[in-house]
Amino acid sequence: MSVFKVVDTKGRFFTTIEKDGCRFPNKNLRSVQNFTNFKLRKDDVLICAYMKSGTHWLWEICRMLVAGTTEVKIVEKESQMIELANHDDLDKDPSPRFINTHARFDLLPNDFWKFRNKIIYIRRNPKAVAVSFYNHTKTVYEYDGEWNDFFKLFVDGVVDNGSWFEYVLQWERIIKHSTEDRILDIAYEDVKEDPLREIRRICEFLEITTSEDLMKDIIDHCDFKKLKKRKENFSITKDGNLSLYRKGWFPDWKNWFTVAQNEYFDEVYKRRMIGSKLQFKYQ
Repeated sequence: MSVFKVVDTKGRFFTTIEKDGCRFPNKNLRSVQNFTNFKLRKDDVLICAYMKSGTHWLWEICRMLVAGTTEVKIVEKESQMIELANHDDLDKDPSPRFINTHARFDLLPNDFWKFRNKIIYIRRNPKAVAVSFYNHTKTVYEYDGEWNDFFKLFVDGVVDNGSWFEYVLQWERIIKHSTEDRILDIAYEDVKEDPLREIRRICEFLEITTSEDLMKDIIDHCDFKKLKKRKENFSITKDGNLSLYRKGWFPDWKNWFTVAQNEYFDEVYKRRMIGSKLQFKYQ
């Protein structure tokens, strides 16, 4: 395990932690070091996603569904994130826990292979991910590089969390071929388009019986602007920006990508995703 400096073409940089071929946030060295040995429980549900794909949103929805109310304690998602949380504190949390991580499937903690915990996997169109990731890296990692330079780092897969292409392709293979794993595949854009439909799918997967009224109430409470307001005390950086929440509007990538960048990304996507059946909504 080592601290790795990611440097753009202009010499601006941010750092990540590299372990077992995967890159983690350079925030909690001890948690990353102990990642593989993190103690799961049989009834833990894992929420897995590439960075900036909607993990926080989904985590809040699940917490409310299991609690049977929207009146849940306001806590940080990172408090139940394997690579960021203090593991001793996490051990004290009551069950059921919604443990989240951005690690690849093959790097999940050892206990997962014993319990085969349920997994909710959320994916998002990569252009929206790239833009959100850039703004996150600027505020959280204090990266002062320009969008064009970060865009190259993202496409090349040298950012925190590694290659988006490799990440989603691995999950696609696992979901298609595994006969042991219980994985619910959710698209961020589908939740935006029809949240009630997707929450019904989550309830069925988690074997939760609840009312339509509660589901609609959860949708209202997890509206992006309301969630952002409720969590602002946890996500304000020292310069006054909100690090975890920006817009939550997926066509916003069009305000960032130049024509040349869009064409280049489409070329790379076509080459890297040969054979993939994944489809993403960009509008």
